[in-house]
Amino acid sequence: MGKPGSLALAAIVMMACVVWARILPAQQSVSDTETIATETIGPETIGPATDCSITMTAKAEPLAMAALTITAGCLPDEQIVLHHSGLMFSHKTNAAGVAKMTVPALTKKAIFVATFDNGDGALTMINVPDAAQFQRVSLQWQGAKGLQLHAYKDGATHGADGHLSLQTAPLDPDSTEMAGPFFTDHGITAVPDGFHAEIASFPVDVSGKAQPIKLGVEVEITDENCGRTVAGELVYHSADTHSKGQQLTLYLPKCDAIGDFIVMNAILDNFQTPKE
Repeated sequence: MGKPGSLALAAIVMMACVVWARILPAQQSVSDTETIATETIGPETIGPATDCSITMTAKAEPLAMAALTITAGCLPDEQIVLHHSGLMFSHKTNAAGVAKMTVPALTKKAIFVATFDNGDGALTMINVPDAAQFQRVSLQWQGAKGLQLHAYKDGATHGADGHLSLQTAPLDPDSTEMAGPFFTDHGITAVPDGFHAEIASFPVDVSGKAQPIKLGVEVEITDENCGRTVAGELVYHSADTHSKGQQLTLYLPKCDAIGDFIVMNAILDNFQTPKE
């Protein structure tokens, strides 16, 4: 880990960035099993732990997932924004000031930053070599829930075999081996105008054959989002390359359309599952 000052600067820059911030890959070398000790980011300096210190730990899990634990004893029931390689979503501490979440690692050297509304936060880094076995796509937005990420393999149509989504291919929390693409969702409805994300994880095709996949976004019109404008972003993540994204702006119809769906198909051109 670099000097404490450099960590504080990295986190401060992260907090000052625009909504869809990017975190540069880590330069440090870490062992495959090592979890880096976190340091609290306060409004002034990083100093020794106190009763009100904020810590974050990360543990590598199967399928290139990272289990995060944020502890902030003096900040119970407080909103957190979790940042990771351009991804951001909202969470909240419990009555004891603890928040736990499991997140797909988007890079092999994965940096996670948690920020609170008062400017405090914490940072941690972990090595996740299995991230190279996945290509991931995230759909993220701010505000009321309702956006859904969909994928279509081999020319599949809606509802047919090969149509993948959070509803048809959710992550099995007990799974330890790759069995195909899976979806995860992140963010909580308890935070007004919070950040949300859905992430699709596609295992590397070990046969070496790239398979084209069409990606789409669907929005169900609800009483929470009707008549609103929703800004979002669709981002392609590869463990060894920079992320690339596409901005989305959705103007949702008025509330007499509740129950209807808006469908945006083929919104990320030439997307293919990767070759190993």
